[in-house]
Amino acid sequence: MTRTNPPYAADERTMLVAFLDYYRETMLIKLDGLTEDQARWTPAPTSNSLISMVQHLAWVERWWFAQCFAGIQLDDPPGSDEDPDADFRVPADRSGPEVAAFYRAEWERANTVILGAASLDDDSKVAARGSPRSLRWIVLHMIEETARHAGHADITRELIDGSVSD
Repeated sequence: MTRTNPPYAADERTMLVAFLDYYRETMLIKLDGLTEDQARWTPAPTSNSLISMVQHLAWVERWWFAQCFAGIQLDDPPGSDEDPDADFRVPADRSGPEVAAFYRAEWERANTVILGAASLDDDSKVAARGSPRSLRWIVLHMIEETARHAGHADITRELIDGSVSD
């Protein structure tokens, strides 16, 4: 898998989607070529595996773009106030390629939502923590969240097999 570098000049929406896609692709690159055991390996007892970070990002994209912004009724991400990290736990019968396909499907749905909105200033149909969020806020939040996990994924992948990529 290769990444597409974001353009050096484009309109705001195109630029935002390009940066988000860049980091999404980075997450899947980190899974490329790993065995199931390697994809599930954690560097410390409280750390997340590469496959769990990808699954988490898929659920987060579903929540912010489809459910919160667009108001589409889908299965809620796993988790609760008592167990907020349940979306990181990948069932033993769910493979790396299945998690990657889930992530890709959610980001394609998210891009349809982003590109179909009238304005980046449009507010979400569902309030998050008491207030609606603009599409711009949601996209920027997802760039931040995905980039942060991509940094974790860089370190985890290097610890697994010494692989480094920019």
